[in-house]
Amino acid sequence: MKINFKDKKNLIRLKKISYITYDYIIIGSGPASITLLNKLKSYKKRNPKILVIERGDFYKKEYKKINYTKLPIKFNSRVFSVGGTSNEWSNISSYFEKFEMEARWLKKIKNFWPISHTKLIGYYKSLDKNLGFNYQKIKKIKSTIPFEIRNFIANKKPKNFKYFLNSIDVDLIYNCNVTSVDEIKNLTLINTEKKKFFFKGFKTIICCGGIESVNLVLNSLSQKKILKMKNKKNVGKFFSDHPKLNLGYLMFPKIKLIKKFQLRVKNKYIEYFGLSIKKKIQKDMKLLNTYVRFEKSSNRVSKALKLIKIPILQRIIKNKFKNFYKIRIFCEMKPTYDNMIFQKNKKLYVNYKFNKIEYSTIKFLTKRILDYFSYYPEKEVEILYSKKLIDRNIEDASHHMGGLIYSPDKKIACVDKNLRINGLKNIFVCSSAIFPTFGSVNPTMTICAFAYRLGIYLSGGTDNHYKKINQK
Repeated sequence: MKINFKDKKNLIRLKKISYITYDYIIIGSGPASITLLNKLKSYKKRNPKILVIERGDFYKKEYKKINYTKLPIKFNSRVFSVGGTSNEWSNISSYFEKFEMEARWLKKIKNFWPISHTKLIGYYKSLDKNLGFNYQKIKKIKSTIPFEIRNFIANKKPKNFKYFLNSIDVDLIYNCNVTSVDEIKNLTLINTEKKKFFFKGFKTIICCGGIESVNLVLNSLSQKKILKMKNKKNVGKFFSDHPKLNLGYLMFPKIKLIKKFQLRVKNKYIEYFGLSIKKKIQKDMKLLNTYVRFEKSSNRVSKALKLIKIPILQRIIKNKFKNFYKIRIFCEMKPTYDNMIFQKNKKLYVNYKFNKIEYSTIKFLTKRILDYFSYYPEKEVEILYSKKLIDRNIEDASHHMGGLIYSPDKKIACVDKNLRINGLKNIFVCSSAIFPTFGSVNPTMTICAFAYRLGIYLSGGTDNHYKKINQK
């Protein structure tokens, strides 16, 4: 059943639904929500009653500006629509490697995640292939000191997750903004904007993405809800993104070396490679992880062609600059208490910035790239390094993480190892907000892996289930 919350004709249907006690209420309809739904509904014997509530429309996309104080957040980072962020993503995904789950900047390197990397790999492999993920490893390219190759995989046709809802027996309410959640007598009551509907659910899962999940909990706390939640002061803390920036330009007029790092089609998948600093070097020097990819750049060429209108000269310029590339990096950020999501005057703000370790990582990377390509006399390299220039060039990758993190340190953690909000019985968070470390790659695949795991847990399973699944 699909109900448009804004449509007055659906008022009677909404009242009927409000009297139903659901097994699960899921807030949000993005990749995490759909993965969780698939897993919960796979247990046919139980056939749980599930309600999904989405703030956005089924057909239209709505964007809402995010206020920021330091580094930028793109306007389309906050998208409301059935399908969530899958309406915007390019379907390029990768998995977290073991060292990306470790705090490499500490004297004693620790894993802060609720499960081991071995178990996480099990969930990666268990993800429904229909969701557009694939854990298959692409053949490795020989590493070149001091770099190693990072690979990425995508389906040719990006998938919008909302279409999976058509094949799942759930109640869906869209155009409905949940303003707060409140746990009362083992039930969770959902309060909505303008129209006061309270939907009953034995378990409620917040799947609103990295920013909106935090925003909902902050709203609930401000309305004196979730009074028993532990570590309230840490809600919104340890926020991160994957800032991306153009580090410079690289031109190989004759050499085709750089092409091996480009996008290419292989069977039904698209793959590309990036360069990252070797793990050992990162650990020894206490650096963060970044990866570099080389993108065809036509901006400078097109500007030159506009100025020079002589056809012969235009052809010469096109030929000379056909192997002209942008050096683009995606940077991991260290979890920092001061990087946060917060509310002020009923407005949502994001405050995050680079610290010494981010700048030192980029500086090291810059030097290594220059050293790496200095062996090729036919190249031209232009790399910009200064803190001011870097800050100006930073873009938001829309990979919002942290704010409701898991941690083995109970004084910091907002959720426990099963993603349950600390101090509560029946409210869970399943989004990138729970990430304690951030890596440098797209988080969607990891979000879905944890959604898959949560589906198993809510259905009575344990982490040992992934082994049985992978053996089939």
